[in-house]
Amino acid sequence: MPMNQLPVMSHASVPVESNQGDRFAWLIDPVSPAEFERTYYEQKLCLVRRADPGYYERLLSGHDLDTVLGSHCPSYPEVNLVKGDDDVPSSSFAHASGRINPLEVSKRFDEGATVIFTQLHRRVPTLARLCGALGAVLGSRIQTNIYLTPPDAQGFKPHWDTHDVFVLQVSGRKQWSIYDTKISLPLKGQKFKADRDDPGRVSEEFELGPGSVVYLPRGLMHSARSTDEASLHITLGITAFTWADFFVESVAAAALDEPQLRQSLPIGFTARDFSSDDKARIFREKLAVLQARLDPEPVWQHFEDEARASNSPVFTNLLAPRLRADPISLDTVVTRRADLPVSVENGGGTCAVRFRDQEMTLPGRVFPAVQFATTAAEFRVRDLPDCLDEQGKVTLVERLVREGVLQTGVKEALT
Repeated sequence: MPMNQLPVMSHASVPVESNQGDRFAWLIDPVSPAEFERTYYEQKLCLVRRADPGYYERLLSGHDLDTVLGSHCPSYPEVNLVKGDDDVPSSSFAHASGRINPLEVSKRFDEGATVIFTQLHRRVPTLARLCGALGAVLGSRIQTNIYLTPPDAQGFKPHWDTHDVFVLQVSGRKQWSIYDTKISLPLKGQKFKADRDDPGRVSEEFELGPGSVVYLPRGLMHSARSTDEASLHITLGITAFTWADFFVESVAAAALDEPQLRQSLPIGFTARDFSSDDKARIFREKLAVLQARLDPEPVWQHFEDEARASNSPVFTNLLAPRLRADPISLDTVVTRRADLPVSVENGGGTCAVRFRDQEMTLPGRVFPAVQFATTAAEFRVRDLPDCLDEQGKVTLVERLVREGVLQTGVKEALT
C-alpha cells in the first residue's frame, strides 16, 4: 500500500483566527485538501512524517490532561484504561459513584495501562476548534479520543474501526502495523470481533513520531505499540453520513407523506404459496410509489443541520463583554466567530441566516449588510453597507452579537 511520507519544514502554530479550510490544510500539510480527497479519502492510508516534533503541541499537552483529570471531576467512562484488549476494571481507578480517582489512574499507567480520554474536545478549546473545522470541511461528525500510552505497551490489539480516523502524534513514538483490509467502508453494524476476525498478514509497518499524522479509512485493520518512551496521541474520529443513511432518511421522509408506504406487509407473505412473482410485483408497485414521493432537498438540509449541530463552536467571550456594559455604537469594533459556520440566503423578500441548528429570518433588503457582517473578519459597525441607516446598523449588530454570530472586545480597535 503506497503511503505519503513527505517531511515538512513548517510552522507549529495552529491557525486560530482563520477559516475552517486553513485548519484542515494545516492538519495534513503538505498534502493539499484537494489531493487528500482525490487520492486518500475513503481509499487508503495517508502518512505524513514531519521533522517538526512540536507541530501538534499547541493542541494538547500533559498539563491539559492533568487539569481535566484533577480539576474537571471526570467520570468513567469519560476516562478509561485498557491493557491490550482488556478493560482495566473501573473499580481500580474510579469511586463507586463513577468519579475518577486521579492518583489511581497514574498508578495504573505506571503498571502498563493506556489512559484514554474520550470526547476531550468538549473540555479543551483547541481540540474543539479543530473538530469544528474538520466537521465543516468534511461534512461529518468529529470527536476526539486521547491516548496516553506507557513505554513499550499496546493499547488495543489489531482491529478496524467503523469510522475514519486521523492520528496526530503529540509526543513519543508508536510503531504501527497495518493488515489486509477485510471489509471496505464498514457500517456501524459491521464492527470488528476478535473471536471472528483474524488480522491476517501484516502489509505495512511504520513509526509515527511527534509532529506526524496518519489517516486511516474505516475498515483498515491496524494496531500500534509505543516504543521505549511514553506516547501521547490525538485520534480524530470522523463519523460520516453515508448514502445508506441518506436513502434511509429519504424513505422515512416519504413515508410520512404517503400512507401506502406505511402499510403493513401483505397478510400471508410468509406462507409457502405466496409466490416470488407476487412479492416482486408488490415490491415494484411500492417502489414506484416511493420514487414518486422522493424529495432529496429536505434530506440534504437535514444532514447539513445535523453536521452543524454536532460540530459545536467554542463559545468564549460571552459574559466578559456584558460585565463591561459598553453599549454597541457605530464605532464599536466587532469580529466574526471564526469557528461558527454561517450561511446566508437571499430569498428576495426575506433573508435567511443559518448557524448551528438555528435560523434567523430578516427582511430581504438587509441582505448586503448581513452578508458583510458574516464574512468580514473584523469591522466597525459604521462600515456595514448603507442598506441600513445608522440605527439599523447598530440594531443588526446587537442581534448578531446576542445570537453569538459576532463578538465584541476581542481585538484591538482598528486604526
